[in-house]
Amino acid sequence: MNTNNTKIAFFDIDGTIYLYGKGVPDDTKSSIKKFRENGNIAVICTGRTKNMIFPEILDIGFDGIIAGAGTYVDCQGAFYKYILPEEISWSVVSDMKKNKIIPVPEGIENIFFDKKNIPSEYRKLYDHYIQKIPEHVKDIDEVTELNVSKLSGMMTDLDLGAKFIEKYKDRFNIVFHSKEFIEMIPNEFSKARGIDYLIEKLEIPIEDTYAFGDGMNDYEMLKYVKYGVAMGNASEDFKNKIKYVTEDYDKGGISKALRRFGLI
Repeated sequence: MNTNNTKIAFFDIDGTIYLYGKGVPDDTKSSIKKFRENGNIAVICTGRTKNMIFPEILDIGFDGIIAGAGTYVDCQGAFYKYILPEEISWSVVSDMKKNKIIPVPEGIENIFFDKKNIPSEYRKLYDHYIQKIPEHVKDIDEVTELNVSKLSGMMTDLDLGAKFIEKYKDRFNIVFHSKEFIEMIPNEFSKARGIDYLIEKLEIPIEDTYAFGDGMNDYEMLKYVKYGVAMGNASEDFKNKIKYVTEDYDKGGISKALRRFGLI
């Protein structure tokens, strides 16, 4: 029972509290800190797997993490993790390559790249991870174990990609981040499932839940919580699906929304 009326807020990372090349806005850092000082719980809720959450993000200060689009939860004693059966991971990677999809399997400890075939569109991303977490970046062709929770990929042939998606659509929730970039989340997992598990363990009612996001892998999360907020920099189509909308990530979106809800 939530006798202290504690609120819990879930924050997506990319496009919500952080952007490549820009980092985390100062007002976002200070508003999350104030939110926690007021006795509330702040949780990262991201599609990134755990190793991909950089120190500069963790240094904001959070009470827990939901990572890998709900495949990993660690917050105040509540914990679970999911790893795809290895034969499935290797099979999907093989099918990706056959269908001209550049695979990026994502694990709790490591992210894997097909280093020989990194397209220019992925080079900046790859270089970014090499700079931030070099010890966690692995070459698919140089490993014998593939312990991952989910996979991402870039389609270089959309017709072959469509056939691949048709094959796996019933086994994975396939999220499009652009026409070419896909994210494959095991069907039984989502950010919303991670939230459901966590608030049950912490005995926080749905009426005291908030979430912030900007993309389609945030949709279920924003619909599940009581107060789901889309960032101003999200697409117009996405914002039209969400009841609450705040300003852009770098225009005070988080701090202004927390103030409007009376949380800081």
